[in-house]
Amino acid sequence: MNDKDGDDDMALPISNHYRVEGVRPKLATTTRVVLEPCDEWSYAHHPHMIRFKGRYFLCSSQGHLHEDDVGQRVVCTMSDDLTAWEPVRVLAEPEDPAHQALIPSGLYVHGDTLIAYYVTLEYSPEVLRNGCRQMGGQGRRILDFHYRTSVDGVHWSSPTPLAAFGGNMPVGRLKSGRLFSAGGRNVAYSDCDDGVSGWKGVTICPEGYGNRPEDVRSEDDLPGLVSDTHVALCEGSWIQQDSGRLWLYLRSATPWLWACFSDDEGETWSLPERTDFTDNRTKFFLGRLPDKRYFYVGTPDPFPPRTRHVLALSLSRDGLDWREHYLLADEQYKGRYPGIDKNGVYGYPTVLAEEDRLIVTVSINKEMIVVMTADWTKL
Repeated sequence: MNDKDGDDDMALPISNHYRVEGVRPKLATTTRVVLEPCDEWSYAHHPHMIRFKGRYFLCSSQGHLHEDDVGQRVVCTMSDDLTAWEPVRVLAEPEDPAHQALIPSGLYVHGDTLIAYYVTLEYSPEVLRNGCRQMGGQGRRILDFHYRTSVDGVHWSSPTPLAAFGGNMPVGRLKSGRLFSAGGRNVAYSDCDDGVSGWKGVTICPEGYGNRPEDVRSEDDLPGLVSDTHVALCEGSWIQQDSGRLWLYLRSATPWLWACFSDDEGETWSLPERTDFTDNRTKFFLGRLPDKRYFYVGTPDPFPPRTRHVLALSLSRDGLDWREHYLLADEQYKGRYPGIDKNGVYGYPTVLAEEDRLIVTVSINKEMIVVMTADWTKL
């Protein structure tokens, strides 16, 4: 769709108008801790939440110590009122816990059925030391995507593989009714309402896209997740404008989000380009309020990188120009269990937008899962 070369000096007309000296009003929020760390399971991240049969259902990853290390599993819990939560249950475990890790990829409800998606990572034996992963992504690959179904959130079907899927964001519904799964370079869509069949994968751009040819490296030789210049597109979130144009915002490993668009509901895409929307090199969440304003929840303060020290809400009338900003949380927590890649305070938010409140679930220090609620109706 687009012949542009992704020059980092050219930015799309998307901006959050970030100013270091800017002041954001702080919203009143109520916070509940859902999952606490313990000596055996001291890592928790990738939270997702959905409303299912009148109850709130939440899942997340849970690992022994390091991020996405071998043996990492998916756990879940439920609540009637966001205050009292049931004991955490195991939703899925890796078939080969000595070499594999699971990451939840969101939730979807079809009629009376709850669907949980997850991805399996696998590590080559030669990159493990003392049975654990090491720094960097060498020797790690995405093995497959699976789903499980449940009619009560307690008892689950056997794992079933998916033909294609996007990434670790919740499945959403486009204006036409098509289902969409956001990833980074790869996304997927399905015209089957059941959430499990008909998925078709789309690759948005080639590996290494966004860098000068001489800067392109192999996946095992990337300079980490912090760089002012080297682009590594991943973990996208999306909005759809009233015109039907679908925008995918992407984490880039630089201080700015990148973005691309589709005018045919995800089948073909423009090449991603840099925006002027600042980012702390992390996952974020886009959506739409009942009053039709678009919202962003994430960590837009770009420095120090990957500290993720402020969780903010930003609003926009058109999904491109973000001028209303509010502070959701800025309390600084100290992690209790140091581990590989356990950086940042507020991690990987996902959001439910209800008629009178936003419900945000987020990890704290990648070892604790909390749920925050805030009234958006007076904004």
